[in-house]
Amino acid sequence: MFRYSDKEIKEILKEAIVVIDTREQRCKHIIEYFEAHKIKYVCEKLDFGDYTLKVQLPHWNRAFYLQDICTIERKANLNELSGNFTQSRERIEKEFLRARGCLHLLIENASYEDILLHNYNTKYLPNSFNATLKVFEARYDLKVTFLKDSTYSGDFIYKTLIYTLRELLRRGEI
Repeated sequence: MFRYSDKEIKEILKEAIVVIDTREQRCKHIIEYFEAHKIKYVCEKLDFGDYTLKVQLPHWNRAFYLQDICTIERKANLNELSGNFTQSRERIEKEFLRARGCLHLLIENASYEDILLHNYNTKYLPNSFNATLKVFEARYDLKVTFLKDSTYSGDFIYKTLIYTLRELLRRGEI
């Protein structure tokens, strides 16, 4: 098991680059956050998920992608997620299945209560919606986060990824 010094970890984290999937849409607010906070990012095709990190590790001659360890799937609202659960369920399940590591589902512009109160514009019933979400959490080890204000999505994405990387480096797991 390789152990990094605190100084090496700090340098690796400083050079980390957020990878945004090329198919990701309506993410201008996230890119604006990254640019305002001088967070490095690139757009590249990801096999699953919308966001992950890549880093150059000192003992590797190539970039290391965090995708198999930690990925974030973003949904702009409950309408989008409802459509995924009802109209393209097989596709989203396959995507969750490919995500072998920790998968975070970020649901913007919504709260858990919005599901229960049917505060979304589809016919998907709240009990069914909630049941699907809870089953997927258990089945795919999905970590669900609701953000009522999407202004904070960039912060959530960056900090989730960077602190996951930091912990893995500290424990010598990568």
